[in-house]
Amino acid sequence: MNINVALNVLYQRYLSSREQLLREMLRVKITLKNLKQLEENRDILSDKDKLFQFMKRSTEEELGFFPADREDFFDFFTVLKDIDLINFTLEIYKNAFPDTVITPLYLNKFISERIAKLQPEKILITEAEKHLTGLREIIESNRAARFTLTTDNKIMHILLQLAFADYNNVRINFESIYNGFLQDDEYDYIYTLPVFSHKPEELSRDFLTRDSCGIAMENMLAHLNKKGTLDIIVPAKITFAGLGNEKLRAYITENYQLESIYILPEGIFRPVIAFKTYLISISAESKDKIIIGTLELHRHALKIRKQKSIETTELSAREDWRIELLLADDETMKRFRSSSLQKVKLKDVAEVFRGKSILKKDTSCGRIAVLNISNLENGEIDYQNMDTIAAEERKVKRYELLTGDVVLSCRGTIIKSAVFAAQNRTVIASANLIVIRPKEKVTGKFIQIFLESPMGLAMIKSFQRGTTVMNINFADIMEIEMPLLSIEKQEELIKNYESEVFLYRKIIRMAKKRLGDKKRKIYEELL
Repeated sequence: MNINVALNVLYQRYLSSREQLLREMLRVKITLKNLKQLEENRDILSDKDKLFQFMKRSTEEELGFFPADREDFFDFFTVLKDIDLINFTLEIYKNAFPDTVITPLYLNKFISERIAKLQPEKILITEAEKHLTGLREIIESNRAARFTLTTDNKIMHILLQLAFADYNNVRINFESIYNGFLQDDEYDYIYTLPVFSHKPEELSRDFLTRDSCGIAMENMLAHLNKKGTLDIIVPAKITFAGLGNEKLRAYITENYQLESIYILPEGIFRPVIAFKTYLISISAESKDKIIIGTLELHRHALKIRKQKSIETTELSAREDWRIELLLADDETMKRFRSSSLQKVKLKDVAEVFRGKSILKKDTSCGRIAVLNISNLENGEIDYQNMDTIAAEERKVKRYELLTGDVVLSCRGTIIKSAVFAAQNRTVIASANLIVIRPKEKVTGKFIQIFLESPMGLAMIKSFQRGTTVMNINFADIMEIEMPLLSIEKQEELIKNYESEVFLYRKIIRMAKKRLGDKKRKIYEELL
């Protein structure tokens, strides 16, 4: 039976939400399953009243009261009984409001290939409903392995039990990966895509982080056997952020082995997740090398686009796992790392903060000017076309820009920066900008020059949490490492830089004027 035809039957009975549709599909499948266990069920199948009463006895304790009459259920049963449960679920999730992650088929095929290569005997796939697109294929391709699938969603638990009832090598567990989990079970292979940026309220024990992703990672590692491998999908912040993530990274490098880190394709989980994501593989066995790289979608399959092998000690010696820097131009990175110049973190030589959040509706004819990304162009600030707000200066004082402040875009699609010069009115930065206020050891212009250099841009991009739309946290920017030169040397470099910029702009103006003059002469000959 066509899924769309079945859905139309349900829609006509005013069942339209994803939860309602799935619940009634499960009701039909549970009824069908229980009927098959009866030796004589033909009488029930042909009698609407008996079928209705059998359904109520079979399903209402688990799924709740049926919201229609016997005629409706008979129609539901007729159109739904032969439809594949997983395909039906995927269809209604596809058409529903995007609030739940369903991993794409090409990612699950990639994981299936990973499993085939590793040949594990015991496999754990957590929150298995996220992987319905290829879950059955993963299990069928590895019939010799024993699978444990988990979910903390009651309806999904019922779905998984029904969908894999005929698989003797599959166990379904109803439990959360963000708390006490599976007790003493250990696995050869674990695959998980945890919830991002969620802080569970009640925890069974202390974890290194309060974030759901870090908690899940720590929980999963505890269930690897001596030769086990964990494949986990994480947001960018896990690779460089603080707030306990640095403790988690240290714990992993001290007690486990990073096997590989791959940057996943942009927008792989859109529209639910817009963050930059990584596939990290962690092994319980020690190894000499770590593979880092990027994955891209090519002809409906994930392929490795850029990859390199690095020494395990090289990454374990670092505070972060920003592989973008290691994948960047090797020569530039090597020269920067091996340079004898003194290096400091930005937080040691500057104050860093984010601008004020201002909605478009809040802009008005006021005395306070607001600097936004649109006012930055080619390293300069357009002071003439800034929005304004009506506000008391004391309430926005903390966002006020001072001469020498560096402003850096933290939203949008292009990295922009400029150095602010005091105006005859108060100017504040918008929330789309990060403000870097230099202390006595560096100047704003020197910071800007470094940030727009190939090394500086690589560092900024390595802190990028978003995908197409940039999303940079000011706390991450504080961790950027930059060279520390004497003030005299900084001034010398700035002078040379500004001299060349002045000459460049002068030549551009002359060229534009020359082109304009030539065009006018040519056009006059057409009259």
